[in-house]
Order: sequence, then C-alpha cells, then structure tokens
Amino acid sequence: MTHAKDLALYHFSHCPFCAYVRREMANLGVDFEIRDAGADAEHRKALKEGGGKVQVPCLLITAEDGSETWLYESMDIVAYLKKRFAKNQVA
Repeated sequence: MTHAKDLALYHFSHCPFCAYVRREMANLGVDFEIRDAGADAEHRKALKEGGGKVQVPCLLITAEDGSETWLYESMDIVAYLKKRFAKNQVA
C-alpha cells in the first residue's frame, strides 16, 4: 500500500460518487487522509474556503511548494489517481 501524504479526499460517507473514488483508491493500493465533510464542520469549512464550494468528492493535492489544487468530480479524481499510481497502464 502506498501512502500519499500530499493528498486528502473530502467526502460524505454515504455519497456513491465518493464510494467510487474510495474503491479505486483501494484497487490502486494507495491510501491518504479521508476527511468527512458531512460529519465534521471543520472539514466542511476547509472545503468551502479552499475549493470554493461544498461539493464532494474533492481531492486536495498539495504540491511541494505548498500550493493547493482542489480537484472535483469523481471521474477526474479517478483519472488523476490512475495516471499517478497505476503500475501497469495500457497506452
């Protein structure tokens, strides 16, 4: 299992799109912090302030220089994760 310290997933526990992203994380053998924006007011606030909206799933990507990218949409998040973590990609 690969742990990515530069990633955090904002999600709601019962959101099917969030479940899809979490399932793909497991399939790729990668884990990172998962923040429940539905149950935790601080996570919801951070999502709103950082990403501009309370929409999940949202992947927070923190670069080495500290800059942040807030990636929304489950399909876009999974595409990013596959591009970065898939070991046997087919071109």
